[in-house]
Amino acid sequence: MTQTFLGLDAGGSGTKWVLLGADPQAAGRVAPLTTTLLPTPSGQAALQELKKALPAPPDAIWAGLPGLSAGSPKAYEVAQALAAALGVPVERVGVESDLDLAYSAHLQPAAGLLLYAGTGSIAYHRAASGEAFRAGGRGYRIGDDGGAASLGREALRWLTDQLDVGEQPSGPLPEELAAITGGLDWDTLRTFVYGTAGAASLARLAPAVSRAAGRGDGAALYLLQQAAGSLANLANRLQRQLGARDAALPVVATGGTLQSLPLQAALRQALPSVTIQFRDHARTAAEKASARL
Repeated sequence: MTQTFLGLDAGGSGTKWVLLGADPQAAGRVAPLTTTLLPTPSGQAALQELKKALPAPPDAIWAGLPGLSAGSPKAYEVAQALAAALGVPVERVGVESDLDLAYSAHLQPAAGLLLYAGTGSIAYHRAASGEAFRAGGRGYRIGDDGGAASLGREALRWLTDQLDVGEQPSGPLPEELAAITGGLDWDTLRTFVYGTAGAASLARLAPAVSRAAGRGDGAALYLLQQAAGSLANLANRLQRQLGARDAALPVVATGGTLQSLPLQAALRQALPSVTIQFRDHARTAAEKASARL
């Protein structure tokens, strides 16, 4: 009997999954799941959504989640929770940091920098010795500039600045934002931002900025240039940490936010002397998780 292997790439904006061994192979996306969310009602709801989405129960699971260190007591707790929710023996469940999963999905140890922009943002490097180096990734309250939540926040800041001086915003960016928020008046915007899921609600606006930039909106293009500058700063900070021994390492740029073509172009301008490869992360990382089993 063919065994099925479930790979999970979990995060604050959504959880991507790939089921290998099924006929046909299946993949999808469910609600956000992080180490912090896992024991909460929303985390448990995400697991139940995942269970319903799977065409067949998996025989083994490998997952990458934010906030994990391989081999830690928390890692075992996460493995137990996944095992219980999906009906898999805990010894058939492997878990690791989402960053380690992402790095191994795209790079060999010491081969370059991972510049990741999803809901948040981080630059990450894994040395040949196994030592990890990072810049950023501090969460949306004190960092994550250039990620989707930051980009959504800056878009709303631009919008509310227009309202504060008595202007009625018009053009592609306000149109794209209104299509997601449901309106541009302050009551609607306040409910959207503060009545829903924090960083995740702000992150929903990032694609609207990209679409508006694609329509030639000057404000949206400026916001993406600012985001690119923040991401370039992360890469440069990490390059400085590594010093002359690893100078000018190539960069693999990935994550949902970096699928934006205007943002990619802006990042190339912000890092003109660095080799950058843009990669589609979600499926690659989930497949890599499956391959670890």
